[in-house]
Amino acid sequence: MDGRAELEGMYRIVWEGEPPRPRVGLALGGGAARGIAHIGVLEALEEHAIPIDCIAGTSAGSIAGGLYAAGLSPARMRELVQQLRWREITKFTLPKMGLLDFDRITAWIEEECLEGRPVTFQELRIPFAAVAADITTGELVAIAEGRLADALRASSSVPGIFTPMEYRGRLLVDGGILNNLPASVARRLGADYVIAVDLLPPGIIGGKRPQNVMELTLTAIYMLMRSTHNDGLRADRVIQPAIGHVSLIDLGRVDELIQAGREATLALIPQIRADLRLDHGPP
Repeated sequence: MDGRAELEGMYRIVWEGEPPRPRVGLALGGGAARGIAHIGVLEALEEHAIPIDCIAGTSAGSIAGGLYAAGLSPARMRELVQQLRWREITKFTLPKMGLLDFDRITAWIEEECLEGRPVTFQELRIPFAAVAADITTGELVAIAEGRLADALRASSSVPGIFTPMEYRGRLLVDGGILNNLPASVARRLGADYVIAVDLLPPGIIGGKRPQNVMELTLTAIYMLMRSTHNDGLRADRVIQPAIGHVSLIDLGRVDELIQAGREATLALIPQIRADLRLDHGPP
């Protein structure tokens, strides 16, 4: 029989010619400072020519994914996080809705990362959605329009730590409280094949004994967020960097986190390329 045969439901599909490759989506999970590991993941995927057709990100995953969708290279992101400190993106506030005012991150994204431009979703080179949660209604909110920096700020606002964001009549917080590994959102963006990146591997979450109220609260919240990873079962491959020992607030281990992301991705590259038939010629 000529052509390539595939099983689709109850039917056998025979392709006369090369079938289109699956559309590849990334589902980038949250993990506070551990989000730096996403840079290593993106580096390795690029180096091995894994196509990326859409991205869904939660919290730190939304920042990495949104900036990549806007055209920032992993190399540029590496440069940016080398000098990043919490004081640049937060400031202490009276604890009405959070310990830290998070509005500064919007300016950091636009001024430092996007060269002073208020980039919108319509300008992105890759379809992208930032996953947040409406703390009033309990709804998962996938933001895919408007101003990119606002969406990233909303998606990353860990409740109790960072002030929530007023956004189009909603009060939004970190999407990880509902879905920290948004494979289903990547599929809604059009992905046939989803690669998820899990920054909260089973076992140790905080990396060390909490030393202050911020560490304690953040670690407790991310322990709870670990239970929202069921959506990761909808991914075709899950990358889990070996970063369980790294504190969620430690921005000083950039090279280690990026390397861990690279190594975990490189270990799965052969399977990903085989899944996508990237090493096969025409039948």
